[in-house]
Amino acid sequence: MSCCGRRDGEDAAQSSILFSILNSGAPCARRRLQTAAAHRLCSCASKGRLVAIRAPRLVFKAACEVLVKTFRFVKNVPCFRGLPTEDQLRLVRKSWAPLLVLGMVQDSVDFDTVETQQPSLLHRILTHSKEPQQRTATEIQDPGVPVGDVEGIKMFLVKCRGLRISVKEYAFLKGAILFTPEVMELECRDYIRALQREAERALYEHVRTVHRGRVSRLRALLDRLRSMDPQAVAGLFFRPVTGTSSIDEHVLSLFYER
Repeated sequence: MSCCGRRDGEDAAQSSILFSILNSGAPCARRRLQTAAAHRLCSCASKGRLVAIRAPRLVFKAACEVLVKTFRFVKNVPCFRGLPTEDQLRLVRKSWAPLLVLGMVQDSVDFDTVETQQPSLLHRILTHSKEPQQRTATEIQDPGVPVGDVEGIKMFLVKCRGLRISVKEYAFLKGAILFTPEVMELECRDYIRALQREAERALYEHVRTVHRGRVSRLRALLDRLRSMDPQAVAGLFFRPVTGTSSIDEHVLSLFYER
């Protein structure tokens, strides 16, 4: 009994993860663990990297022009003009970022980025006593946007251009993005939901007559646009020039521009 019990214990021990690590395969296991740890560190380091537009004022001007042009299109949509003013503003506040990115694809606006130089932890500790108001203008710099967010936007631009979206498809996509019933405090929520469904239906029906296989790709594109992070878009295209001013106010000023 004791002998069998001992062998069972040994078999259980030999099948354990700890036994595998401590036995002859330990160096390989350690290398795998070290490699996994290195990958995690690399991933964390990548997430911590920040980038900014290389020519911020030039891209800022182009982005503003795209947004003004897009808002002109929006204000010429009869269904949108018929909405209460507050509903119009709520929809614009919700949809401006994906509309801007889609407009940049349509107008072939591109941009280059450069990694921002962030002070080290030691530097921040040593300069902790310096009050923010005592910092010089050269010390106050655009912090940048996480590199993952920027790469996502750039990859999206590339994929969209590869689709060769037609003028009609752009129009239907903008309508499907603009009319978002999930916005809080809408007065005409049901009507806006119907407008969104109509824009999507018109898009997919048009695509089926041209190329049936594009429907799934455009549906995925629409989902990606709706998940676009407005903070990343604002931080990339506007904040390097507008600074701490309200992005919401800046967007609405472009909306009201004639």
